[in-house]
Amino acid sequence: MRFFKIIIVLLLFLIIFYLQKTIDKQAKVSLREILLQELMYFPSGKFLKEMAIEYDNLLSDFVWLRAIQYYGFHLVTDRKYDYLFHIFDILTTLDERFGGAYHFASFCLAWDAKKPDSAFYLLKRALMADPFNWQHYFDIGFINYMITKNYEAAGYYFYLAAQLPQTWRIAERWAAFSYGKSPKKEFAEILWQDIYNSTDNPQLKKIAKRGLKVLKRERDLEYLQKAVDKFKKEKKRVPNSLLELYKEGYIDSIPKEPFGYLYQIKNGKVIYSKK
Repeated sequence: MRFFKIIIVLLLFLIIFYLQKTIDKQAKVSLREILLQELMYFPSGKFLKEMAIEYDNLLSDFVWLRAIQYYGFHLVTDRKYDYLFHIFDILTTLDERFGGAYHFASFCLAWDAKKPDSAFYLLKRALMADPFNWQHYFDIGFINYMITKNYEAAGYYFYLAAQLPQTWRIAERWAAFSYGKSPKKEFAEILWQDIYNSTDNPQLKKIAKRGLKVLKRERDLEYLQKAVDKFKKEKKRVPNSLLELYKEGYIDSIPKEPFGYLYQIKNGKVIYSKK
């Protein structure tokens, strides 16, 4: 039986080697097609774990690299992450205590793939494998606060994170904010900024930076819309442009849209659009 498992593992790595050579040589085939072909060879993580024997760490390293590659490709192309959960499910089954994988996967799934339930599933499985890792509790709290807006659950998990050793000192403060069900965007900015400052993972930094930009856009739109509404109330008409708002003293400056778009007024509403 052991001999049979070793043969299976060798076959898996031969498949991996072949597919890698295909990526290197077949320039005419898109990376997306190659990745999808490769995923067809990935059975469940449970099956791979049983077959991999003592090589499960080596196999998990390969899946981790593939997860980064898959995420990065879709981040800069179609923003579709159909197989992302499948990959991370395999990865965290092979290595149940791979804290960095859970941390990265939860952000990718909740924020980019817009699948917070899948993120919660992985993180709660992480708690079973490593119940004293404060990061897992904190990540559940973060997603509850930022994505699903379940402030009570966010406060509960932030509080649990605050009780564990080596946790962030600010976890208790975040728990207090959440239990107060504060919708303040200032706190959301603190969360994203702390995530950005605390991680060495470049992809997580990009996610946090994007989150900060989204918050700035929301603040800008709210600020400009209030000025438009005040102008309409006083002038009995819609302002012709943001420049008119500025010249008339309704705004101090015209903010720069953080993603490179332009703010403009359309039918009395402030929107952002391409230049």
